Amino acid sequence: MIGINSNINSLVAQQNLNSTQSALSSAITRLSSGKRINSAADDAAGQAIASRMTSQINGLNQGVSNANDGVSMTQTASSGLSQISDNLQRIRQLAVQASSGSLSSSDQASLQKEVTQRIAEVNRIASQTTYNGTNVLDGSAGTVSFQVGANVGQTIGIDLSNGVSAAQLGGGLPQKGATIGTLSGLSLTSAGDATTGSAKAAITQINVLADGNGGFSFTDQNNQAISSSVTSKLFSGTTTGTAGSKTALTLTANTSGALYGASQAQTDAIASIKAANVTTTTGATAATYHDATQIGSTITFGAALNPTLSGAGTGTGDVTGIKVFGDTNGGFTFKGVTAGGDVDLDPTSVANLFTTTTDPTTHVATLTAVASAATGDGPDVAGSLDVSAINSGNTYTAGSAGTTSGPSGKLGNVSVNLTATGALSTGSATPAYTSVNVYGDGSGGYTFKGVKADGTEDTTTDISAALTGTGGVFDTTSGGFKGKGALVANTNSAGSADGVAQANAQNQPPKVSDIDLTKANGANLAIESIDNALDSVNSIQADLGAAQNRFSSIASTQTAQSTNLSSAQSQITDANFAQETANLSKAQVLQQAGISVLAQANSMPQQVLKLLG
Repeated sequence: MIGINSNINSLVAQQNLNSTQSALSSAITRLSSGKRINSAADDAAGQAIASRMTSQINGLNQGVSNANDGVSMTQTASSGLSQISDNLQRIRQLAVQASSGSLSSSDQASLQKEVTQRIAEVNRIASQTTYNGTNVLDGSAGTVSFQVGANVGQTIGIDLSNGVSAAQLGGGLPQKGATIGTLSGLSLTSAGDATTGSAKAAITQINVLADGNGGFSFTDQNNQAISSSVTSKLFSGTTTGTAGSKTALTLTANTSGALYGASQAQTDAIASIKAANVTTTTGATAATYHDATQIGSTITFGAALNPTLSGAGTGTGDVTGIKVFGDTNGGFTFKGVTAGGDVDLDPTSVANLFTTTTDPTTHVATLTAVASAATGDGPDVAGSLDVSAINSGNTYTAGSAGTTSGPSGKLGNVSVNLTATGALSTGSATPAYTSVNVYGDGSGGYTFKGVKADGTEDTTTDISAALTGTGGVFDTTSGGFKGKGALVANTNSAGSADGVAQANAQNQPPKVSDIDLTKANGANLAIESIDNALDSVNSIQADLGAAQNRFSSIASTQTAQSTNLSSAQSQITDANFAQETANLSKAQVLQQAGISVLAQANSMPQQVLKLLG
């Protein structure tokens, strides 16, 4: 039908022209932006996926940057450690030089001057090596965390909490095989028993060696290892710990064994041995053990026993025990305990009780003082006292400074064997107290409780005593008992020694800051200290090197991940230029054709006029 009201051909042409216009516009947009998805209308799901990929790509790229920062920080720290290591190596070289017997004391003093400067340089490097304002070698940085991944929790840390100043390096345990003490003048069989008659001794000397782990081993005069069965017979080192406490372990002679050597003078040659990871006795609470501090000066003990003890003046009641007091000079005063109260003892009776007679076949008591520092649930003990056997010509190493005991806590036991009349029990006499428990009073002094023959403690009566004077139990003119330390004075009784004491604290390697080549054995201890310091530095450098390699690996891995994600994102979002140019050409042709046919469709109604003509 021919009509003019509805030009259907024109409407169809317009519709198709609009469609081709939209296709042309889309092709132009994609070709000009290079993106297939320019809005959510293009591909809503694809746009969401691409957005998540963008977050991952950006996060991975930033993680790579952070990892590279980590590499820079570890390189900075490693560089400083290398310089510290060089200085430590030089100090060790000087210590080896100083240990030569050809050097005089002035030569050693000259070497010490360079050591002092090297130590100062170690401290300078440790305090001034920084990265972006963070000190990386003094321990203040702690653990530094780096976000190396795109998501929460994807971090790695560098432990920079181990400072490397001179005061933080060195020290530690004596190295494995280091001789920390020697017992000479012995006469033992290969089984550890005393030789009899004219039998030749198999063991005449016992060397105490460090095992490198805080314990010790033993060799004879020929440097041959002494069997464990012999050492267990001669020595005992077990102790019962208290939860949370730190104390010093004493290695004493086993009471069932015997160490012979009447000429042996136990001063500070064998003093304290650090025992690490000691297994406590069955049922006991585990404790942490540590080495004690060296203490100076000497107290000389007497040997012969006068088995009488009398109080000053008339007195009232029996002397049932002894109370020991510390004096202001670091020594002790003593009072006898009676039923009616304390009684000062006559200095003459004190001198009679403990004399300076040098008879090597008699003995009275050995003073053992083991000082420690306890923390946690255990008693805060800084000293202990144990009197059991003294013999002639022996000395007690005491302190020149420091504090004595800490808060209350049982510190030791004193064997007194007092009769009810106050005399020391002899023969078949039954003692009222077989021993006295010693407690710290919390202010540096001591309190004492008597222990009866049945082993129970008399908690109702304090035992006081005063045994002073020249030639007494303690010769106060030689310095008294002061300071913290692991101290043992053991003696020979009829040619036998009651104890191998604790390892001398002088055998503990000092901190690098305390190295002194001018001191006795200072060069050898300096070598051990530097070796331990180098071990620490090498360990830190190994950790930093591992972290640096890890950062580098992370950077490489995440760069590859970012590349792969970018490729995947490109497949979703990027325009296919070959396809889009074809679409553009198609749309352009259709657009031109559409315009042409629309013009023709619009002119078709004009043909109706010819019918009216």
